[in-house]
Amino acid sequence: MLVSTAAWAQDALTAAAPDAEAGGVVDNIVITATRKESRIQSTPVAVSVIGEAFRGNQNVVTTRDLAGQIPGLYTPPSGITPLTNTFFIRGIGNSDPIFDPTVGVYIDDVYLPRAINGMSDLTDVERLEILRGPQGTLFGANSAGGAIRYVTRTPGDKFDLRADAGYGNYNTINAHGYVAGPIVPGVLAASIAVAHDEHDGYTWNPSQQRHVNNQDTTGGRVKLVFTPTAALKITLSADGTIDHSQAAQYVATTYNPTNPALSGLGAITGGTFYSPTSLAPYKANVSYAGRPGINRSHSGGVTGRIDYDLDEHLSLHSITALRGFDQDPVNYNNDGQNRLPYNAAQPRRIDISDNYITYKQKSFTQELQLQGNWNRFDFTGGLYYLFENFRSNRIGYVTGLPQSDTALPAAPFDQIGKTVTHNYSAYLQANYRLTDRLTLTAGGRYISIRRAFDFQGVNYDLDGHPIDPTLYPQVKTGGAIPALGVTVAATQVNFDNSGVLNKKTWHAFTPKAGISYQATPTIFLFANYAKGFDAGGFNNRALNLATALPYDPETVNAFEIGFKTDWFDRRLRVNATGFYNDYKDLQTAVSAFSPISGTYVSTRGNAPSAHTQGFELETSAEPTNNLSLAFNVTYLTTEYDDYSAPALGTVPAYNYTGKQFPGQPKWQYFASADYSIPIEGLGAIKFGGSVNWQTGYFSDQLNNPQYRIGSKHFLNAFIGFQTADKRWDFTLTARNIGNEFYYSTLTPIGTAIKAGPYAGTLLLQGAQNPPRTIFFKVGFKY
Repeated sequence: MLVSTAAWAQDALTAAAPDAEAGGVVDNIVITATRKESRIQSTPVAVSVIGEAFRGNQNVVTTRDLAGQIPGLYTPPSGITPLTNTFFIRGIGNSDPIFDPTVGVYIDDVYLPRAINGMSDLTDVERLEILRGPQGTLFGANSAGGAIRYVTRTPGDKFDLRADAGYGNYNTINAHGYVAGPIVPGVLAASIAVAHDEHDGYTWNPSQQRHVNNQDTTGGRVKLVFTPTAALKITLSADGTIDHSQAAQYVATTYNPTNPALSGLGAITGGTFYSPTSLAPYKANVSYAGRPGINRSHSGGVTGRIDYDLDEHLSLHSITALRGFDQDPVNYNNDGQNRLPYNAAQPRRIDISDNYITYKQKSFTQELQLQGNWNRFDFTGGLYYLFENFRSNRIGYVTGLPQSDTALPAAPFDQIGKTVTHNYSAYLQANYRLTDRLTLTAGGRYISIRRAFDFQGVNYDLDGHPIDPTLYPQVKTGGAIPALGVTVAATQVNFDNSGVLNKKTWHAFTPKAGISYQATPTIFLFANYAKGFDAGGFNNRALNLATALPYDPETVNAFEIGFKTDWFDRRLRVNATGFYNDYKDLQTAVSAFSPISGTYVSTRGNAPSAHTQGFELETSAEPTNNLSLAFNVTYLTTEYDDYSAPALGTVPAYNYTGKQFPGQPKWQYFASADYSIPIEGLGAIKFGGSVNWQTGYFSDQLNNPQYRIGSKHFLNAFIGFQTADKRWDFTLTARNIGNEFYYSTLTPIGTAIKAGPYAGTLLLQGAQNPPRTIFFKVGFKY
């Protein structure tokens, strides 16, 4: 199992006590990635750990701040809202947050079924554990790509007070507080955590004459721990977050395959969308989006956990949770363009792309787990149930650019969906120590998932009024409605898929096998095989009845082999893992045959086969007691092995076989250096820096050059002072010192411009990373 070099250098080395005999550093990091406490360097799971010291020095507020720093993990540095985070591990993830996450996210072992409204602030998080590869034989829900575990602090008999507050550019204000301690010593303890994070908009918008892309989030958590006997512990917790940040606005650019002078420009600023008369020069971090972003998001839940020791060998655990979120609404314009007349036929100023969305979700989970531990044998087994009701109401206005000066824009289309999921699972994993050094691991999981899906589509006019097809005969067959100034597709006329392909059940068994060997006290070897499974589902983004289809489950056969080593009295750590993942029916956007229309349609479906492979190297060192160094490398290749379809009717053939996955850099590097200077009687000055760099990647499945994102690098630094009693910390942090801007992805805004001096030019848009930020923070612990 691999430990994050940054975490090891920052947390383990500084927190560990010196070994008096060896003169080195004692390895005392303890994790629960295998659902039991174990030393990180002797547990055969590929996992990284991020602790408090690293997060504090680097001003890591959310998991998104860790982008580019964790081996094998890729997460875009920006999203529609601060609470919406999508994760990729070893090339596999899901960039669309309305579908099941391939990388599972857990808060104190409670699974979050959607990436929307996930974890926001890390105030009371003791550590993050990032597990790579399929996780199905130890956790409630099955995660084919990996898992991210937030482990929050547990209150006890010791009084614990922590607080920090700070101010930075863009009027950034972060304030966090945590207090914990006994109510009845030895019997009842409690904790309260609160967090507020805000900053002004990072992006300038000339259309609105103000900064956009701000943050305004507030959250908290309450925990009660009741221990009536030495064998019984009951933990109750409740948390909630309010997110009133603006919805994201994107930055536009252009691409012209025949005229390089027309590439790299900004948004249309004059004329019409059909025949622009002027384009603004491209400026990084400047969006011309015409509509202000709106976001009203709320999330939270309650959890009850019971831990009971049946005897010295057996323990029973119950985890019950009720969670939910709503976004009501989130309204974002992601074309990066100012409002302009569509063309001569529609002179009204409109957006090219706009989305008005309401999401509502509630889930209930129950997990029962039994653990046993004897001399050479231990096991973890459990039963798991998940119920989820996910409702989505998406009014998508994606008209694109007009094809003629007389065409009318497509009518806004409302996608109203409801997905109800029942997940029944059983899992078991056991370890048998053949010798004191050699251990065999075997396990398996059986899963049965049943889903019901209801979907309806409604067309709207440009003022947001539903279009009644009985009042406009041309709607029934599709066509333009001059009175409303829109065009309606015949296939979109108030369709409802009730009773049509809207109920399915999937079953799967996923095994795991592994072997580990403690070659020497400081050299640990391991190899694992695991099968991952993601259940099928239905297309929440259907444009008509023919595309409201189910997609099949995704499976992966994952192989990994690695070592973990410590050298020079544990002052140098070198860990590495090689992996190969063989995917079948990879869930993605495809052209699939629809039994409803008898044609190929664009929908969410399955690529028959694909694979990813690579390695992760983590090194860290403490040459002296005051200097910590870290260096991580991730190498990843991805490829569609079979992903093509022949032409059928008006649907053209496509062939993605041999192409790379979109959004996945081949190389990622991270390096950091931290140094402390003790001042006798006063404390210590600490300072350091880090840099992460990654190679370019494609944004689209065809790997077109116009959608390629170039290489990226970010430089961060900090300087601080800690008092001798370690109660006070003063830290000045700078992130993205070079003020570099990069797109996360690039997507086209319809087809190319048809007329005027910019004819043939393609408009592209995408989100960009945050600018340079400087932040000063004061922290206190008692």
